Amino acid sequence: MTRTQSWSASLMDSVYALGAAARECQSAYQAAVIAKRHADLDRIRLIDGKVTRRTPGYTSEQEPHLAALSHVGDVLLKTEFKMKALYEEAARAYAHGANWAVRQVQHEVRPRPAYVELEVAPNGHYLFPSWVPALDLDRYTDAAAVESARKAYEQCLTAIADAAAIDSQAYIADHEAGQFHRALDIAAGLPDAAYAYGVLAESALRFVLSTQSTRE
Repeated sequence: MTRTQSWSASLMDSVYALGAAARECQSAYQAAVIAKRHADLDRIRLIDGKVTRRTPGYTSEQEPHLAALSHVGDVLLKTEFKMKALYEEAARAYAHGANWAVRQVQHEVRPRPAYVELEVAPNGHYLFPSWVPALDLDRYTDAAAVESARKAYEQCLTAIADAAAIDSQAYIADHEAGQFHRALDIAAGLPDAAYAYGVLAESALRFVLSTQSTRE
């Protein structure tokens, strides 16, 4: 006989799957960063030999070792950017999905959600809200850590908005240029901040589900 999974177990699995997806993308991004470093021209002793390249129209010289490393570096750099974008989207989906799940359970939404619901654009990418609602976790021992992680994530989102606003200006003053680069530094931590919040929000979901099952 097939056993029907409870909505709470299914919802927990849904959030866990988002976390697993984020971890896979995180690992892929980290691997891409390491691979790019292996082709760093500043760390590799270049061989000075050259070759002559002939075509019907012209003749040129090329340093094959330098050319190969340049091509490899270009491909790996593009891969690194793509992997970071994938990691960022997966981490944000984890953060927002776990937050959404906790709020659905706490608000006792009917019918009970068996899966996380996330909005997507026509191109298939997720559409994330510009902020993350704070969770009411008064009786949860790690409530302060959850809120601290949420604020760290939102700080990255604010930094992205600030950098975009400055970059859109026709003229950027010297002090604004400094603000712009500081904002970019903060914004660079967005994927890790989103993932860190997702981990804590997933634990909070486990807590509210256990609390809810006790009441019922």
